[in-house]
Amino acid sequence: LDDRLGVVSFTVAGLHHAQVAAILSYEGGICVRNGCFCAHPLIKHLLNVTPDQEATFEAAIRAGDRSAVPGAVRASIGLHNRLWEVEHLLAMLRLIAEERWQGDYHLDAATGEFHPRGYRFDFSHLPGF
Repeated sequence: LDDRLGVVSFTVAGLHHAQVAAILSYEGGICVRNGCFCAHPLIKHLLNVTPDQEATFEAAIRAGDRSAVPGAVRASIGLHNRLWEVEHLLAMLRLIAEERWQGDYHLDAATGEFHPRGYRFDFSHLPGF
């Protein structure tokens, strides 16, 4: 067990990493990081980004469009986390994989972030709130 970390990076097939992160945040109250995590060469390798794709992404970024930047979602689990929090993350990932989220998420191309329109989640029923 000495060689393990409480970190997992993942993608959800067919969904933008920023949308997955937004749903986890807005609807699940779960804080994750998305993007390349300051590990661009590794993420590009893991996602099989070709040099041509990389050039296209870089040109779009220079033009102010971050909508297609590749990446993943990273969840970190620390000593302070409880089992129910891990179970809540897994339940939210199942909900996302089954496309059962509630918000109407829209991409801000300039930032590459997703935000729900006309939707506010009530976190008061979640444990710990």
